[in-house]
Amino acid sequence: MSPLRRATPDDNAALLDLFGDVPMTGDLVLSTQRAPDYFALFAMQRGEAEIWAHGDASRLDAMGAIHVRDGWLDGRPCRVGYLGDLRTRFSARRARGLARFYGPVLEEATRRQGVDVFLTAVMASNAAALHALVRRNATREAQPHYHLLRAFSAISIQFVLNRRPRPSRFTVRRATAADVPAMAALLDADHRARPFGYRYDTGELEHRFAHWPGLRVEDAFLAFDADGRLVGCTSAWNPDAVKRYRVMAYRGGMKWVRRGFNALATVTGAPRLPPPGGDFRYFYLCNTCVPGEDPAVFRALLDAVYAAFHGQGFHFFTLQQDSEDALAPALKGFLQRRLDFHLYAVTPASRPPTTFARGRTGFEICLP
Repeated sequence: MSPLRRATPDDNAALLDLFGDVPMTGDLVLSTQRAPDYFALFAMQRGEAEIWAHGDASRLDAMGAIHVRDGWLDGRPCRVGYLGDLRTRFSARRARGLARFYGPVLEEATRRQGVDVFLTAVMASNAAALHALVRRNATREAQPHYHLLRAFSAISIQFVLNRRPRPSRFTVRRATAADVPAMAALLDADHRARPFGYRYDTGELEHRFAHWPGLRVEDAFLAFDADGRLVGCTSAWNPDAVKRYRVMAYRGGMKWVRRGFNALATVTGAPRLPPPGGDFRYFYLCNTCVPGEDPAVFRALLDAVYAAFHGQGFHFFTLQQDSEDALAPALKGFLQRRLDFHLYAVTPASRPPTTFARGRTGFEICLP
């Protein structure tokens, strides 16, 4: 019998404790905080979520989440899953037998949810996870298949410098409620062609504005060409109500980066980096779409976002950049930091290895 079980709201405190107790390590040690409600990030999304846990309600040893939604693959509707929130204490990592239940749980979820494929993101520097999850092992017959879709980076644009938007042939303004149908249509056309795109044709954008805490229509930015055609969009979303990043420690080179950053911030009036125990103030870019892949359009959007939020107390905003991203030139000149990831498509062991279309995916970096 599997030691894993479905978590319930009664496990909320234990889930929050474990989730925040296993940090992302490196020169900057970060802990993800989801208080007061671990389940809130899933509740705001369309689809179904399953939280799996090991241990009793007072102290969990391991946890992981499966979220399933409707999407697009090869231009056809499909069911898309996401695997995330994997956390284990040392005691669970020592119990190697726990890993043998991962494959069967995924197999059963695939059948029950009618999922075609799962997505998951793994930090490129997390050698232990890459070895345990991705590397095939002949002794683990139920081990799922991991297919590398994209290498990507979480790019954080720092607000420490004062900047003025560069001249552009595109006009950018904030959205109004009247713009939502046109924005949804632009995103719909784009995501139909993306591997694992979202179903903006069935109200995804409207749902986000209605149910994501902190996501406002007026914080969406629209780019228009000289003929008044909508050629790009993005939204600034502050996830503070459901997710925050807490600094646990600055190590190595990050100690010097912090000193330099804070010295510059003192001169420019920008917020200083938080001390250990403090939270970053940041937001994500989501609902981002530049159908023509023109970096000049994306640059105009970035300049508008930066100008709108500079001086508002934020340390940075985060966006996703794929490897060999056509939009990458738009980031030139911004003070930025990057964290590298691998995005995988995951299929159960019972299904043969497959290939997936290249190109920008529907993965949203703000949601894991």
